[in-house]
Amino acid sequence: MSVSVMDEHLPETELVARQQRLLLRRVWGSLWRHLPALAVSGAVTAVAGVVGLRVAGDVWAMSPLVIALFVGPTLMPLLAVVQGALVDDDTELRRYLRDLPRFAVRSTGYALVPGLCLSAVLAGVAMYRATGSTLALASLAFGTAGSVLAVVALTAVLPASVARPGLRGTRLWATAFHLLGRWPIRFLAPLMVSACALWAMTTVASTLVLLVPVPIALMSGAAYWCCAIDLGARDVLRSQPAETTPPTRGSRPARP
Repeated sequence: MSVSVMDEHLPETELVARQQRLLLRRVWGSLWRHLPALAVSGAVTAVAGVVGLRVAGDVWAMSPLVIALFVGPTLMPLLAVVQGALVDDDTELRRYLRDLPRFAVRSTGYALVPGLCLSAVLAGVAMYRATGSTLALASLAFGTAGSVLAVVALTAVLPASVARPGLRGTRLWATAFHLLGRWPIRFLAPLMVSACALWAMTTVASTLVLLVPVPIALMSGAAYWCCAIDLGARDVLRSQPAETTPPTRGSRPARP
C-alpha cells in the first residue's frame, strides 16, 4: 500500500478506513477514467455469455455448463482490468488482450465449478419431476446448497486469483471461504447487482446484458481489496493522489 509521510502519523484503524474509502471512491471514478478498457472487457464477457446460451439451445440443464465454458476464459482478464483500475489506476487494452490466452485455462476451471453445480441442480429438477423420488429431492437440496456456495465463492476466488497468482487449488478456495466467512456482506454486493441486472434484462431490455459484467466485476474487486486492506495488505492503491491525504496537526507537508 502506498503510504505517504503524512499517513505514517495516523493510527492503524484510521489508515485502514482511509484506504478503503479511497478504494471505494475509485470504483465510481474508474467508470469514467478507465471506461474504454472496462467497456471492451465487459462486452467480451457479455457476448461470450450470449453465445454460450445460444449454443446450449433447448438443453436447459446443460446451459450453465456451456455458458461457463464460453464465459470462463474472459473472467480473470476482466478482473485483471478491474484490478488495474482500482489498485494501479492504470488500464491498457493491450494488457487485456495478452491476459486472455494467459488466464484462459485457469479462469475456465474456476468458472466450471459453479457451472457444474448449477447443471447438476437443473438435472436434479428434471429427475425429480420425472420420478418424484425422495432420494432425488435430497440430492437436489444438497446440489442447491453447493451451487449457492460455489457461486458466492467465485466472487472472491476470481479477484484473489488475479491479485495473488501463487494461490491455487485448495488454498485459493479456502482463502475465498475465509474471506466470505469474515466479511459476507461485502461479497453479497456483486450478487445483488447480478439480481438487479437480471431483473432489468427481463423487464426493460435484453441488450442491457452488455452492461452487466463490469459493475459485478467492480463490486467483486472492491470487496476483495477491502478485505485485503483489513488483513494488512501493503500493495493496495499504489498511486493514490496526494490531495486526498490532508496533513495532521503538527506534521509537515511532504516535499516533492
